[in-house]
Amino acid sequence: TPPKGARPGEVGVLVDSTSDNVDITATMIDLAVRGHLRIDQTGKKDWTFVELQGRDKVNGYEAHLLRTLFQSGTEVTTDDLKNRSYSSLMEGTRERLYQRVTKELQWFTRDPSQVRGLAVLGGIGLIGLAAVICGIAILALNNKFGARTATGSAVLAQAKGFELYLTTAEADQIKFEEGIDVFSRYLPYAIVFGVAERWAKIFEQLAAQGRYVADNSWYVGYGYTTMLNSGFTSSLDRLADTMSSSMQSATAASSGGSGFSGGGGFGGGGGGGW
Repeated sequence: TPPKGARPGEVGVLVDSTSDNVDITATMIDLAVRGHLRIDQTGKKDWTFVELQGRDKVNGYEAHLLRTLFQSGTEVTTDDLKNRSYSSLMEGTRERLYQRVTKELQWFTRDPSQVRGLAVLGGIGLIGLAAVICGIAILALNNKFGARTATGSAVLAQAKGFELYLTTAEADQIKFEEGIDVFSRYLPYAIVFGVAERWAKIFEQLAAQGRYVADNSWYVGYGYTTMLNSGFTSSLDRLADTMSSSMQSATAASSGGSGFSGGGGFGGGGGGGW
């Protein structure tokens, strides 16, 4: 099982000291699984997010994501997200996620993003002084800054153990828990670790054997009736790409900058997500 009380996005930051797009992807999926929203795929490249009453309490970065996403009503499409009013969805969630792992959970001694920023500035300064090798080394190692606390290191060890389970467990080794849809519950963590496609294929096997029935309540697919088929993770990848495009448009409309970084997906090995 994942570390007790640790959400997928938080685990993602703990692993690499970076709040990246995959962590926000995992957070969105996790909120859907927990009943705070439903994801409806209305076309090959079109989605609608529907606000629901969640079954549990959300923390600061999750609340910001939901509040920003549903600022204009209980439904929002990926096309709507191109509007400049959604430009803070990504960056605001990212900032609050850093606060969560540093100040609330106390997994880091300092905010990794701030320490990394100082390291990058220092590396650039050294490059400017012709200390090229030293400067490049600092830039290359910037994600190593922001030391974990003893608590953070202990949770990381648990997270790595869970990653090993998701990466190596076969269909006959899956541990089912009463009242919990194990596939959906652990999918956001599989996204963080880059093994979502593998995780889906295991449960596709179990479903074919009649040993598992998918919970389709949080994701309504387009052109198929169950999440457990070869098209599901591809649909999630397309969702990631579409969200990336929409958020880039929103940020550009607001300030001329760039929003979500695109490309990579998250089904098969630690890609970009959205």
